[in-house]
Amino acid sequence: MCLLFLYVCDTAADDGYRLILADNRDEFWDRPTNLAEFWGPKGEILSGVDMEPGREGGTWLGVSRDGKIGVLLNILEILQPNKRGRGSLITDYLTEGLTNDQYVTQKILPIHQEYNKFNLILVDLRSNSTPLTYYNNKTNTARDLPNGVYSYDNSTVDEPWQKSVHGQAAFTKAVQDHGRKTDKDQLIQSLLDILCDNTRFPDDKQLLKQASMSNTPDDIRLERSAAFVWSPSIRYGTRTNTIVLVDKFGECEYIERTFKIPVDPENLDSQTKSYRFQMQSGNKL
Repeated sequence: MCLLFLYVCDTAADDGYRLILADNRDEFWDRPTNLAEFWGPKGEILSGVDMEPGREGGTWLGVSRDGKIGVLLNILEILQPNKRGRGSLITDYLTEGLTNDQYVTQKILPIHQEYNKFNLILVDLRSNSTPLTYYNNKTNTARDLPNGVYSYDNSTVDEPWQKSVHGQAAFTKAVQDHGRKTDKDQLIQSLLDILCDNTRFPDDKQLLKQASMSNTPDDIRLERSAAFVWSPSIRYGTRTNTIVLVDKFGECEYIERTFKIPVDPENLDSQTKSYRFQMQSGNKL
């Protein structure tokens, strides 16, 4: 499971941001994962990396040096065995020189049934006008989106969970109040506060529906209703917060805060990795 908040504005002021992204990765604490770093055939991808046997090399969120960003969120349903690993959807997008439409049409649609259900968000900053694409294989629907504020969770976008609706309002306010480079520290802290919000929504009808269909126990369902998921009984929860900021000139700042492994729920400890680099958007579309 994961949670994503996203802002895209191609007309950002010199002191503003073209993109603001805040993401939670919810995962089993003991699933092996490499911390965020540059990797790939040419060191062109920045992301954490899943190292689960059979799923090595996938990721839930990644950024490429040339200006592409991909985010994956699983949809809560009963997992079907022997399906393809979903994390490769991000790495393939970031390494292949395809447009969003080409990637969805050529690479995903022909095999979309070979994956468990997912939401996929593709952002291409290589030109002055940002192609922003949402796709899910539950309804097999792709949408090209305009600039704006968006939130995504573990349901389809038309049936959101309450935590993303609630969080989007707070995210919008954070962008309005602090979406300037001169307020960067306040912006980052506001985004982390949103990602770590433990407010629960016990009456979330969509989550109740999906939990029932996926045989999710009621206590786990309640824990997943919060932005910050905390399920120590199954050693699962929000283990990584990621913030990505891109200004109008293509300078990207990538911040990852994650629990140290092994996770001790009685003595939590985290570590933060930060990267700043200039996106090389020479491949204008």
